Amino acid sequence: MDVSVENPGGLKRRLKVQIPAERVNGAVDEKVKRVGQNARIPGFRPGKAPAKVLYQRYGAQARQEVVSELIQQTYPEAIEKSELNPAGQPEIQLDSFEEDGPLSFTADIEVYPEITLQGLDSITVEKPVAEVGEADVDNTLERIRDQNKTFEAVERESVDGDQVTVDYIGRIDGEAFEGGSADDMEITLGEQKFLPDMERGLVGRKAGEDFDLDVAFPEDYGAEELAGKTATFSITVKSVAEAKPVELNEAFIQQMGVEEGTAEALRARIRESLEQELKHAIETSMKTQTMDALHEANTIEVPEAMVAQEIDRMRKEAMQRMPQEMQQDPEQAKQLLPDEALREQAEKRVALGLLIAEVISERELELDQAKVDEKMDEVASGYGEQAEQVKQYYQQNPQLMQGLQAMVMEQQVVDNLLAGATVTEKETELDELLNANSQG
Repeated sequence: MDVSVENPGGLKRRLKVQIPAERVNGAVDEKVKRVGQNARIPGFRPGKAPAKVLYQRYGAQARQEVVSELIQQTYPEAIEKSELNPAGQPEIQLDSFEEDGPLSFTADIEVYPEITLQGLDSITVEKPVAEVGEADVDNTLERIRDQNKTFEAVERESVDGDQVTVDYIGRIDGEAFEGGSADDMEITLGEQKFLPDMERGLVGRKAGEDFDLDVAFPEDYGAEELAGKTATFSITVKSVAEAKPVELNEAFIQQMGVEEGTAEALRARIRESLEQELKHAIETSMKTQTMDALHEANTIEVPEAMVAQEIDRMRKEAMQRMPQEMQQDPEQAKQLLPDEALREQAEKRVALGLLIAEVISERELELDQAKVDEKMDEVASGYGEQAEQVKQYYQQNPQLMQGLQAMVMEQQVVDNLLAGATVTEKETELDELLNANSQG
């Protein structure tokens, strides 16, 4: 078998493969012979038809089947012979296949980049330093109370923070439009979940009021037919309700999972949770800085096939966080999240994956099973009494275990790089650090 390699540029390679006629004819002969063993041909007993008759009847079909089979067989052989390291599946084109002649095909592939790591000993990282104080516990406690608040009807004009229940119908140029009407819509003023003009227009209103309100849609509004237009909404205020933060009584505290039912026990639980969040946020910040430094110091070309796979994976991850009906429409997913919107991040992810693999190879890092067990304990602990069942589920699911192991291995790479990095401390506000971590 003859194999030659052309380099069109970048990571692309073109394999030219020619399979000798002897091998092709031998494969055709073997296939015709196997078919003939059970073939029922008029005038001949099963398996006794002459080769000439078999070729007349089955030769063309056998040759077509042999093309596919030989390409599948010889492509791996050609890769091994050429000593290439393909990244993704090939694009194969049949060049020639004439009777009693050789079979020739072309395989266009991408290869992994050759990587020479740089800058590993000059990484600089700022370690965030923050503490959980009593004020942080107080703020979290207030957020919990606010998240569990109820609303109580009042006989006064509405103010920010109130919940206003309205019926409305919107019109543009006197015509109602789709999605522009609702009954018993609850709008909490100040949450900025509705159009700004709508929320502002509902401040200072009382139950029983009927009025018209002009509402401008932003130029970048999601529905193109409404973007940049002004609608007139006919609104009826049905009720105004005042927010009432939940009382921190024994029943509510126990409902929050604190069996003791006391404010002191709840505060202790909040502090413990904040300290865990702080620890995770610090680790995440340092990991992100380390990975960014590795990426910036090592600019590499990445295979387009791997980028395309990563874009698809990122889109699926994003769609899983959207409403169920939107998850069922792949075309809508591509419209909402086109390839170009995801490309830069996908290229970075692919590059980092290749760089991490090179660090593992160059520094001969091996997976630490004790750290895997520790990570599994950490994951399972979040499920309370079901922790042991969660561990068993992971152990019985190879895909989940591979994901867990990859996570641990990546952290081992970060720890290895940080061991040789210049690390300085930076005083940081707790809220700033936790917010940055949640957004990342």
